[in-house]
Amino acid sequence: MKSVINSLYESTLANLKAKVDAEQLPVELTIVTVGDDPASKVYVRNKKRLFDALDLPCHHLTLDEATTTQMDLDKLAETTSHPILFQLPLPNGLEAPDLPSVIDVDGFGSETLGKLVLGSNIVLPCTVQAVIDIIAQHYGENGFAGRKVAVIGRSNIVGKPLAIELINRQCTVSSFNSRSDLVAVDWHQFDVVVVATGLHGTLQSDQFKQGQLVIDVGINRVNDKLVGDIKHVEGHLADAAITPVPGGVGRLTCLHVLGNAIKLIAARQ
Repeated sequence: MKSVINSLYESTLANLKAKVDAEQLPVELTIVTVGDDPASKVYVRNKKRLFDALDLPCHHLTLDEATTTQMDLDKLAETTSHPILFQLPLPNGLEAPDLPSVIDVDGFGSETLGKLVLGSNIVLPCTVQAVIDIIAQHYGENGFAGRKVAVIGRSNIVGKPLAIELINRQCTVSSFNSRSDLVAVDWHQFDVVVVATGLHGTLQSDQFKQGQLVIDVGINRVNDKLVGDIKHVEGHLADAAITPVPGGVGRLTCLHVLGNAIKLIAARQ
């Protein structure tokens, strides 16, 4: 599965570069961080590398944790004309501003999500787009209609918008969350299972069968090792196509920050 992800990553990046070059798009991004969170530094570095690879400007604005207020963040959102994202988590109870859809590169804002419900959105939340790409790679761009998909997780970032996008694509969607009785479910009935609870061990690899596509969105640290939401049981690793952690959905998610910025700028041309 890792080779499939690598191939998808490289082909998507090449397509994005070709679009920028062909249309001479003036793409740029601002990333805002507050404080000195180590994980945020890694995420920002990875995003900047992608923009550097295409010779596109990516501005990183670091704000002081002790003095930054919600008003400061809201003012940044109001005065920015190009795509912007506020790197999560934010400290001290601060919240990412509810961005208008024309600059909402993360796809988290209420306007973007409202347009998703209506089927008129320009971008998807980056992780949702990554999941859609993996399914399309597996079944083809026209292979969504009628496909049985289980989505485990109800976050505004992944679970809810993913379920809506799959419905828009005429999938038969079953929604679960961490409070659902997951033991009682026959997971073999689904063509695709997406696990996005943020809890390692939500499901185990021996609960799936040959031929299923299993997408592990989670990233957790257990005994100083990065693992997904799915616990891999020895002897069952090859029983289903399970996306790797790390190096799976997360890698494509980062790529779609670039992809969404390009889509937003292209929509203005």
